[in-house]
Amino acid sequence: MELGKKKKVILLTIDNVNENIKKILLGTNISFLVILFFSKNYEENKILLETTKKYFEKKEKNSYLKDVIIISEREYLANDLLVKAVITPYNIHSFRYFDFVNYYENCNYENSDEFIKFCATTLNYKYDLYNDKDPWIYHQNNTNVLVLTEDSHQKIMENYHKIKNTIPQIIVSIFTGNKDEKLINLLKLIGADAELTLTFINNKDIAYNKRSDVYIYIENENFKDIGFEFINDVLYYTNYPEGISVLKKYMNIPDKNFDVDIFYDEAAELDKKEKKYYTLNVIPGNSLRREFIYQDENLIFNIGLQKKYVLSKYNKM
Repeated sequence: MELGKKKKVILLTIDNVNENIKKILLGTNISFLVILFFSKNYEENKILLETTKKYFEKKEKNSYLKDVIIISEREYLANDLLVKAVITPYNIHSFRYFDFVNYYENCNYENSDEFIKFCATTLNYKYDLYNDKDPWIYHQNNTNVLVLTEDSHQKIMENYHKIKNTIPQIIVSIFTGNKDEKLINLLKLIGADAELTLTFINNKDIAYNKRSDVYIYIENENFKDIGFEFINDVLYYTNYPEGISVLKKYMNIPDKNFDVDIFYDEAAELDKKEKKYYTLNVIPGNSLRREFIYQDENLIFNIGLQKKYVLSKYNKM
């Protein structure tokens, strides 16, 4: 919400979406909270969301519709639909929508997150807020990323079936040597459709599992954060799939065949896969150019004077 502007809630449905979007665009002195009402018709819901994105989606890192909330009888995930929140009333037919509007337009909350949490009990609804701090699934520059860690495991188990839009293209796993087996089992269930599966480690003694395409060792206690910064910087190298294609080429990871094959033998295919180990180092940059460079069998990704990444292959005995 922009300071100094009047707060107003506006409802978009499949019937009024174009008319009310015009009102939003003309209301430059108003801070709108946009409500999308999802019906039981998934195709209409999809059109409603895509139309809203067409006008209000921003092309920037960690972008989502920060002023858009979905109200739906069915549970969805905010990170999947790229909206501020999804509200699911316990009884959609008795949901006090006008009370919700009145409370919001007259409340003193500086952000809608706190307001949504505050009203949940009073107005009898569940909610899912967009998580940009530690998400288990997110969308970055036309790329869908699934995060598989000990902390995200249970969330994925409970919520993966709710995903509608964000089919993971990349799976990033964090293995610590503690309870990795349950992550491997989950990777077995959901990893087949991903184009690339990376595992970050900070202990070279962690056992290799071929359900991952590659293990990347980072000698730093903050290896998880460094790993995700690396992936997100790669995704923003240019448009998808340019940066990922460079990684796959350097690591010699073949494209996956997603065609149905009744003769496919998963165990045999896994057995044929090569174990791939790499190290990732972050050092100061020395160029203003944002580019990948092959140098002495290393892949260097320079992102300016701030830093550059050096990816190197190592052979584990």
